[in-house]
Order: sequence, then structure tokens, then C-alpha cells
Amino acid sequence: MARLKVGFIPIEGGHYYTDALEEVVRGEDLGFASVWMEEHHSVVNHYWPSPLPVLAGFATRTSRVILGTDILVAPFYHPARLAEDAALIDVMSDGRFVLGAAIGYKPDEFALYGADLEKRGARFEEQLAIIKGLWTQDKVSFKGRYFQVEGTLEPKPVTKPHPPIWIGGWGDITLRRAATLADNWIPGPTADLPRLLNGKKQFLKNRADAGLTAPITEWPLTRDVIIAETDREARELAERHIMVSYRKEYAGGWKHPFIDASIATDLDGLMKHRFLIGGPDQVRKSLEPFVTEYGLTHLICRLFFTSRRGCPSGMASSRSRASRCCTWRSRSRRPTAAGRTATPRTISCRSGSTRIRDEASGTTSRTS
Repeated sequence: MARLKVGFIPIEGGHYYTDALEEVVRGEDLGFASVWMEEHHSVVNHYWPSPLPVLAGFATRTSRVILGTDILVAPFYHPARLAEDAALIDVMSDGRFVLGAAIGYKPDEFALYGADLEKRGARFEEQLAIIKGLWTQDKVSFKGRYFQVEGTLEPKPVTKPHPPIWIGGWGDITLRRAATLADNWIPGPTADLPRLLNGKKQFLKNRADAGLTAPITEWPLTRDVIIAETDREARELAERHIMVSYRKEYAGGWKHPFIDASIATDLDGLMKHRFLIGGPDQVRKSLEPFVTEYGLTHLICRLFFTSRRGCPSGMASSRSRASRCCTWRSRSRRPTAAGRTATPRTISCRSGSTRIRDEASGTTSRTS
């Protein structure tokens, strides 16, 4: 079984950049694999409107973790500006940047920018073509319906042929774009497991229909995570903190495609096949189907919610518990190359590295 990478979204919003930077530096020291920034606008003490400057700051204080956007709202950027800023972060981080992008859905954000909500998908396709062209070609001459670009980009990204582009979002057209115009699909935290499985099936079909045969080796997934010493404590924290955000945001007029007031107020309904909430044992149990059924290889933990600032458990202790949660036992008995039946192994991820214990020999190996 491939190792499970573990990343996180640090504290975000308001005037808390110093806190976020401290968490990121500490997270890299602890061995986390990646750090991500979201984007939403006009939300008090939750989300920043400009993830790229934040990631640039993180790049100056880290040397190993992947730095990515989960997710950048592309309609609010000119493609040449976005290509330049993303390329520079890739240079500053020495090739550690991932551009996760989507078309957005909140009408108030489009009103803030005076952007066209209806045509955002078609514009996005032109944006992607321009960005990849500027990253990989000496000179670009693009004349589309929405954008006209003439010129070159310097400096080019460090990553070759270009930084990975992961597309987030839902719907048939979005999954087609992710399959054919990007390097991967990055589902957000709001989808339950059945929706994820259907989305992955459609994503892979779209790739096959387009004649794209290269295997997808990384399956990232963002999940809302609260880990406490006991299941009861975690549930109480979820009711007091995560549910406040869901009721205020998703049930408060955000017009999310499938999270609305009918379910955004019910913790039990939201938790099922979606959240990772509980003590370490319960979180391992909840995580297992995403690994065994969906094929998750890169878990992105969204551990912060606007009302959690100052709560007794604290972000540091939550992440400490996170490093203990990603352990599961492989129950299948797999045939080896020689035809023998392999003894089940215990897979124990420790913040981006994996310890593998062979129960027959009692030996333990580690990858990082």
C-alpha cells in the first residue's frame, strides 16, 4: 500500500498571518507533507482573499512541504497575472507549488469583482490555456473570446514542464475539465464518499474517452477534521465550532451546489462518510473507507474553523492528535509475487511519513 501523505490548512483569516506562519513552520518540523490555502472573500476571521501572497510568505520559511491552493477562485484573476504570481511562488519554493483552481459559485464574490458568474466556465478554459502556454512556451499569442494575450513570461517556473494544476469542483463539465485540461482533480471537504466515488469514476472515464492513458498516481482529498482525546469531546467541539461555520456559511446563503440549509445544520447527517471527527481510533475508522474504497493518497486536513480561535484544545494539540490518527489495518490477505498469501500489515502514517509493521516478522520499516 502506498504511503498516505498528510497535509493541512493552517489558521486563516483576519489578522492571523503570524499565527499561520508559526503553524506552518511547526508543521514542516513535525513532518507534514503539504500546506494549503483556501480562497473566499468578505468572510470575517475565516479565509483570506489572496492565497498566493500568503503562500509566498510560507515559501520563505519552509524548505520541504508542498505549497498549494485549495482552492483559488480563478475568475477573479487575469491569466497572465496568475501565471506570473504562481511561477514566482514556484521559483521561491524551488518547485514546491501546486495550483489548485476552480470557477467559484458565490454570487456575492462575483458581485465584489464585477465578474460574470454565467460565463466563468468558458473563461476558465481560456485561462488554463494561457497559463500553461506562458509557463511552457517562449512566447504566447492567444486570441480568444474573453482574453487576448501577447508576450512572454519570466522567470519560468522551476517545475517542468510546469507546476501541477489540480481542478476542484463538481458537475459533469468540471470533471471533464479536470480530466482533460488539468493534471488532477481535487475534491473539497463537502462531498460524502458516494459522491466522491461517482466523481472519480466519471473523472477516469473522461480521461479514457480523451485518450489519456497515463495513470493518476495521486488522489488528494480535503476533509474537515476534529480530533480529541475522546469521541464525546470531539463531537462537542464539532457542535460548538465546525457547525457554527457550516450553519453560518453553507446554510447562510452561500449557494453551495449540494450543501444547503437542509443538511448544513445537522451534525449527524454531515458527519456520515464526510467528516473525520472523534478520538484517534474513531478517526482511523472513519478514514479507512476513503483509503480502501476511494484510493486516497494525500489527505488535506482542514482543522481550523472561525469560532475555534481560542478554544481550549488549541490547534497545536489538534495537529498532535492528527499525527496519531492515520493508522489502519489492512484486512485483505494479498497474494505475493510468489503466489503465497501475504500477512496483513499495519500501516501507520505519522504526519507525512509511513511506518509499516510486518506482523509475521515483527519488523518495522519506515518511508518518508
